Amino acid sequence: MKKITLFAVLSVISFSLFAQNSINSKSNSSYRNAKATYENQEYGKALKYAEDAILYKKEQLKADYDTIATSIAAREVKKAGDDITEIIPVLTERDEYDVINLINYYNSKGNFDNSITKVLAYIKNQEEYPEAQKLIGDIYKIEGEYSFAEQYYLKALENAAVLDIPDERYEIIYMLADLSRLSKDYETMEIRLLNIIGKDQNTQNMILSKSMKSTVSKNNAAAIEKFFTMYRAKDYFCLRAFYELAQYYLSINELDKAFNYSALAVITGFTKVYDIISKRDIDFDYTNISDFLDIIPFHNDIIVWGNENEVWRSFNLFCEICGKCGYDKFSYELLTILAYHSPQKYWQQDAVLKLDKLDGIKNPD
Repeated sequence: MKKITLFAVLSVISFSLFAQNSINSKSNSSYRNAKATYENQEYGKALKYAEDAILYKKEQLKADYDTIATSIAAREVKKAGDDITEIIPVLTERDEYDVINLINYYNSKGNFDNSITKVLAYIKNQEEYPEAQKLIGDIYKIEGEYSFAEQYYLKALENAAVLDIPDERYEIIYMLADLSRLSKDYETMEIRLLNIIGKDQNTQNMILSKSMKSTVSKNNAAAIEKFFTMYRAKDYFCLRAFYELAQYYLSINELDKAFNYSALAVITGFTKVYDIISKRDIDFDYTNISDFLDIIPFHNDIIVWGNENEVWRSFNLFCEICGKCGYDKFSYELLTILAYHSPQKYWQQDAVLKLDKLDGIKNPD
């Protein structure tokens, strides 16, 4: 019991101390500098800092691994076995507090069953720095060095298991897809965008799209409210993939696919905004799409998020695709709503131009 209590007390103390040191480590400091100089468009400096961050992390983790491995190789420590709760008291008797700090810090990073072997394996696997690799890819992409950018994005994706934020892997794949677009390799772009969605999820999405098409095919104003009342989709990380696939399929005249992904883009964006507003306003009650769109400008963060994820643009694209699929009344009615109520003035004007085109009015050059 005393061993367990001692282990718990030392764990709390050493984690606090070591965590603070980790935050201020050379590797993390270099990465923060890389991000700051990147945002200031000082790409040469950013590249150097990012490369330093990768090097420093490898050096630090190797040093930590070697320190622990050397310490537990001692005869008295070996006798304690693999259980960290048995090892710590032995190290305490040997006054090896730096080693204790390291072990407790890394043991807190996951569920290792207090196994020193598993902790060492974890340290070994953490040597890569995918965040810094992605940032280097971003730098090369901006500089137009697409081949180098792809190499670093692929490295970052290969090491995605050690990302601090696991969902950042989606952003890496988005960057790879955009490189394919810039290189006019549209088939690879399509594959990468579909990989973001995933095969199983895409199968489920197509079932939803089929149902949405059945509603839209009623081709009247009532179908619009039915569309926004009946359907929801929460694959938020796939939102941009839905939009970009819809745009791509429209460009090659694959209208069925274009409809599927544009419908998914619209309903996913709508669902996200609906959920945010519902949580913020307990009195919120959806009545119709026009009133709903009028609420959005009161939430600036939603406007920014919608711009970044092509949400408002996807509504207009959806209307265009619906028109090409033969759902001209649905398209016209929704465009009319967007011309007055789209949260962004630019997309209101775009809706007006699309309506003029449908009415046979020639737009000014």
